[in-house]
Amino acid sequence: MVSHIPLSVALVGAGSRGLGVFERLVAHCLERPTPLTVHLIDPQPFGAGFHLSDQPDHLLLNTVCGQLSAFADARMVDGPVPVLGPSLHEWCRRRDLRLADDGYTVRAGEGREIQPNDFLPRRLLSEYLAWAAEEITGAAPESLTLIRHRTTAVDVLPGGSGTETVVLADGSRIEADAVFVTVGHHSLYLPAAPAPDPRLVTRPYPLPTALDGIGPGERVAVLGMGLTAMDVLATLTLGRGGKHLTDAAGMRYLPSGREPSIVLTNRSGMPSRSRPGLRQGRVRFAPLALTTERLDEIRAGTPDGRLDFTRDVLPLIEAEMALAYYRTLLAREYGDATGAGLELARRCARGGHETLLGELRARFGRCPVAGILSADLTDRQWTGYDAYRDWFTAEVGADLAEAREGLGAAPLKEALEVLRDHRDVLRAVIDPPGVDDASLATFFGEFAPTVNRLVIGPQLDRSAELLSLIDAGIVRLGPGPRPKVVAPAGQGPWRLESTCLARPLRMEVDHVVQAHVSEPGADRVAGSLLGTLVAAGRVRTLAHRGTAVQGLDVTRQGQGVDRTGTPQPRLFFLGPHTEGSSYYNHYVPSPGVPSRALLDAELALRTALPSLITRKR
Repeated sequence: MVSHIPLSVALVGAGSRGLGVFERLVAHCLERPTPLTVHLIDPQPFGAGFHLSDQPDHLLLNTVCGQLSAFADARMVDGPVPVLGPSLHEWCRRRDLRLADDGYTVRAGEGREIQPNDFLPRRLLSEYLAWAAEEITGAAPESLTLIRHRTTAVDVLPGGSGTETVVLADGSRIEADAVFVTVGHHSLYLPAAPAPDPRLVTRPYPLPTALDGIGPGERVAVLGMGLTAMDVLATLTLGRGGKHLTDAAGMRYLPSGREPSIVLTNRSGMPSRSRPGLRQGRVRFAPLALTTERLDEIRAGTPDGRLDFTRDVLPLIEAEMALAYYRTLLAREYGDATGAGLELARRCARGGHETLLGELRARFGRCPVAGILSADLTDRQWTGYDAYRDWFTAEVGADLAEAREGLGAAPLKEALEVLRDHRDVLRAVIDPPGVDDASLATFFGEFAPTVNRLVIGPQLDRSAELLSLIDAGIVRLGPGPRPKVVAPAGQGPWRLESTCLARPLRMEVDHVVQAHVSEPGADRVAGSLLGTLVAAGRVRTLAHRGTAVQGLDVTRQGQGVDRTGTPQPRLFFLGPHTEGSSYYNHYVPSPGVPSRALLDAELALRTALPSLITRKR
């Protein structure tokens, strides 16, 4: 570990995560002026990263604009916050950007005022992050020199005298005392591998270009029902001139005539739950059952400090969700959410959460949260397609009603929001010493995808639009859960065959879109920087633990662990590629709450620059 202030650092990757590291460097150098050179390496615009500026407005963020900020405040970080700036919502308001009646088009001076709870076009986040990067750069002190290299880093080699050498694509080299690799979704910048059939779309981005080969009236199967699938549906409908119209009778879709015929299906057969609206004054309560203190107690009773996720953690998660459900019911009676929360906290402290849950069940009845984290339709035999379709649309409708009621009012949505509200506790489950090897596979192979379906789902308007498209006949559901997808031997159609319907059903389509984006492990992306570093043994993946989890093995400080198990003192990795060593790394920070992304940046910087980066509290 370096014990002096490095003369220079290199940031490889200039997206939102790299911007966060740079913002922390600027803040600390303003607090304690120190000569420092920062090499920023990325061919993409600073700040925006993979958030592209030329996307159409109907491609929306799935986080409301009031919860996105590139500027740290005192609640987000441990260190100084001398560079203040607006959230995405405030930035839009300052520019008089407004939202049209269609719910997604944004123009200056046209439409209604943008509210903190609005889901805005992704292009605006791109523009905002690029603007914020320039603001933060302009605030840097004279002691900090920023050198931008608009190219790609292809390797990082051990240098002499305790340094690292970053090799650039143009052949030049940079000597740095510490390197921070923040390349984000690195493989998505590389061209997609050729599909075995030109009618198969293996990567549906960039949109709409990736779908240009699907003609009006042609039949297309969209495999997936998450955020990517909703992007594909919007592109093939709104992006082709269709409109969703809302009146007293509800929402209906007005086709343009340029849409294909869409079959929507996925393996689980279950829809993704939509993001709920946020009631003004909604209170976010501290956990009662799922606490870091309880996790520490359990760890203390194990030989190696590692947790068994199913035995030790899952019951606490389910208990916390049930408590949130009952707290919302109690708040209805009290007419006061804060009072209901204080009452439950007192009773839990007095008798424990299990006793409290027993009392609440006796008073309010069974909680519907039970089993929701392990729900599986693939072993259920449906009588036929109509029964499955009716069940599916009823589920979407019921979830949509809860989403419209909103957080702070809808009991089930409050229960599910535990998985977001207490994400830092879930991160503490994975942080070293973490969980045992079997639990690592369970957490990232089963639990994390379930969380995504339950609480990282589409905007509530997208759920309403899905029902509208089904009613209009533009979208038809696939043949039940776990459909068998059969590729044609020649130029014939693709087939989707039911496996869970008592009366078998087969559907034929002309195109297939794999509407889910999953990055391969760094060791499987030849030619990328991460692939090169793994191949050289400078950092290893978590495959050495015998699981399918593909993230990089890093210390809690972000240092890469090499093939021998030795942490690299000057080579740090932050962001999505470390998923598995930590949890949920792909997000832009939210104002007013602790930001794991920025706290991780400070921890890594403090490890590399201990005399410059200090905690303020």
